[in-house]
Amino acid sequence: MNAVPAKKVGIRDVAREAGVSTATVSLVYNKKGEVAAATRHKVLEVGRALGYRANAIGQALRSGKSRVIGVVVSYRDSAVWEQTYMPYYRSIIAGAAIEAVEHGYSISAAPSSEDGHIETYVPLDGVIVVDPVPNDPIVEQSLDRGLCVVTDGGYTASDSGRLVTVSSDMSDAIPRMLSHLAGNQSKPNFRPALFIGPRVDGYTASTVAAYVSWCEQHRVAPQIVSPDADQQPLAAARSLLSSGEVDAVHCLNETYSNAVLLAASEAEVDVSADFQVSVSGNAAAAGADQRVAYLDIDPVNTGAVCARTLIALVEGETVGNIVKTVKLIPARIS
Repeated sequence: MNAVPAKKVGIRDVAREAGVSTATVSLVYNKKGEVAAATRHKVLEVGRALGYRANAIGQALRSGKSRVIGVVVSYRDSAVWEQTYMPYYRSIIAGAAIEAVEHGYSISAAPSSEDGHIETYVPLDGVIVVDPVPNDPIVEQSLDRGLCVVTDGGYTASDSGRLVTVSSDMSDAIPRMLSHLAGNQSKPNFRPALFIGPRVDGYTASTVAAYVSWCEQHRVAPQIVSPDADQQPLAAARSLLSSGEVDAVHCLNETYSNAVLLAASEAEVDVSADFQVSVSGNAAAAGADQRVAYLDIDPVNTGAVCARTLIALVEGETVGNIVKTVKLIPARIS
């Protein structure tokens, strides 16, 4: 004999048991209107006791909000995409997803077209755009559509009311790292290079500006190395080391520091006080190299901060731009 399915608890059941109108129950669960704190508490307690679940689809239709925020993956045209950018995006998405759940939101990881169109069938309340470029079409089109936007990286837009940036303070971090490396140098002249990628987004631009400024202040000739879009980082690293004109290399991320370490091993160059390597990356990651000094950037934490900030913006709160201080972790083996 088939069991009779239990009756689904509805809004009228909660209203009857709590002694209030269905309209009051709706206001409580949709977080709209003014309901006395005691009444709100009673309705929620009764709802929990009865096992009532609000209809998320119905709530979305009534409010015009999906409670879904997007993380837009915009950069997939580089030869080093898989090893360089994809791991960072995955960590950003993981941190954003965990934080979103805490606030009753969901995350959608969405690709985009070259013209900035977000390719998703899920209606989004807002988007997180990682490493935007100047005049980024994803940011601009999202703002034109009325979406709230948080960028992981600095960005300037005319519509600043719905845009907040979350960025690491590279103007402070890069000079601290270069001065740290210079202090470890045993030679009288210190010649640091900067190893970046082929894409000049906001994060890269701020890193380059800070590096060049430090070099100018210390009367050092800047040496900026960047592989071509279709060139593997190892080839550029080999060329850099073969010149014999650098004492240290700061790398934009772990892909480039790993390339430098491999090129150094091939050339039998000892990573020590006379040739130092530093990187902006996650010092707590499983593959972190103890010979390398880190500007410790935690993408999971950054994803969480971006999601928390975007949700606040979507819900109408006033939110300012966030600049994160970056911790310097010296090399542990030299």
